[in-house]
Amino acid sequence: MAVSDPWWSEHDGYAARIMSRLAADPDRTAVHWRGRAIGAGELAGSVARTAHALRDAKVGPGSVLGVLVAPNSPDMLSARYAAHLVGAAVCYLRSTNAGSTVPVLSTDEQLRILLDTGAAALLTDPENEDRARILAERARGRVAVIRTADLPAPGDPGPAALWSPEAAAVIGLTSGSTGRPKGILLSARAWTSRVEAASASATPDEEVRILVTTPLSHTVGPMADAVLASGGRVVLHEQMRPEEALRAIAEHRITRMYLATPQVYEMVDQYRVTKADLSSLRQLIYGGCPASPTRIAEAAEAFGPVLVQGYGASESGRITFLGPRDHLDPELAGTVGRPFPGVRIKVCVPGTDEEVAVGETGEVCVNSPHLMDGYWQDPARTAQALRGGWYRTGDLGHLDEQGRLHLLDRIADVIKTEGIKVYPAVVEREILRMPGVAQAAVYGIRDGYRIEHIHAAIVLREGARVTPAEVRDQVRTSLSALHAPEEVLLLDTMPLSASGKPDKARLRRETGALVGTASGR
Repeated sequence: MAVSDPWWSEHDGYAARIMSRLAADPDRTAVHWRGRAIGAGELAGSVARTAHALRDAKVGPGSVLGVLVAPNSPDMLSARYAAHLVGAAVCYLRSTNAGSTVPVLSTDEQLRILLDTGAAALLTDPENEDRARILAERARGRVAVIRTADLPAPGDPGPAALWSPEAAAVIGLTSGSTGRPKGILLSARAWTSRVEAASASATPDEEVRILVTTPLSHTVGPMADAVLASGGRVVLHEQMRPEEALRAIAEHRITRMYLATPQVYEMVDQYRVTKADLSSLRQLIYGGCPASPTRIAEAAEAFGPVLVQGYGASESGRITFLGPRDHLDPELAGTVGRPFPGVRIKVCVPGTDEEVAVGETGEVCVNSPHLMDGYWQDPARTAQALRGGWYRTGDLGHLDEQGRLHLLDRIADVIKTEGIKVYPAVVEREILRMPGVAQAAVYGIRDGYRIEHIHAAIVLREGARVTPAEVRDQVRTSLSALHAPEEVLLLDTMPLSASGKPDKARLRRETGALVGTASGR
């Protein structure tokens, strides 16, 4: 390394490219958070200071850094880049990607994750120092605490570690059917591949500005990294609030945004009220759960040709996409599009490697450079999900003659009632065709005899009047009597996970209490 070379010059990963972009124009705004503009030079300095602190704490190749800071804080970015530049992996401890509307994991869960990952250190900010101290005490000296308030003064942290594509980079947390967080291990190759995939959709010479409202630790993380690697700007919000998001798009001239599908519906409803200036928006990417063609058509009409549907999973990254022009074709409304570049899809008989014919329903399986390495310290679950380089998504769907993927539902969510299989997503789409319904979630409830019953929860548009009986009539007429929900909950707001998906686990838990006050036959 030459004397004039920057400290990250020998690192060949995405983080070094981000640092070079930040250093090239240190006075420009790179990040905006809590009303403050953060310059590129300031962010690069924060990465260097964090890397210095990690080295002092003996965090390096093969190590894991736990991160517990404010949601969508710039510290989440600088911690990731610093850890990857010194060869370590990161694990964010604030919340999981799905399965709970609780904003922060319990102390017991966070401690378990720290110990299971063998984290050498925990990075924390002033807002979370008390929780970090408790975790360190309970870990009995096995985890060092690094306080952002105590980071060393700017200086040379020493040469970066050589980029190793096989090294662990991110241990992402997602909830399983039991709600217990499981770790998804992504290698440096997989994370970099996801960053590059997000870069592929950028317009040449465009100053990309992304608005982040979902957790930086999950789907939108590589998108934010790609924007900074291109010399763009990242505007960070701690959570999704439609009115604030629309205002930010206009104020910051946002060109790109990612939302969970139900959040798109919220944005459309709020846009009808505020009529915000969205002229700068080029891409509104959405995904996370099946979309209602009716509600997405409303979004396309309201926002123009900017919608991009991205079907994927935490384990697999992007799988398919449906572009802006595709959203104008009614024939494509029921699909999630074609495979993303570099991705292969096959549909198999669930639980086997036997492919089904085109048009037949089966489990969607994926092979791509974005795949996880496996579930952290869970070889049995890994062997079930990954076979011969293919990830078994747990989603049901079929491919058509044009290679487009049609999704039905999650295998685990299929409701079996009176001898037939009911796909909740199909019922949800029919309910969302009703003009007065803003959001809908359909799920199964087992009684004391283990018999499943169809339940639905809906949120109405402002001023609308829809009765449970009308919902059942809509489903009965459009599908069948066996598809009609036995109970319909009328809710003021839909409980959502941290990633913006309907929290069906919570709905199942609370149905007993809610049915008595909010449903009817």
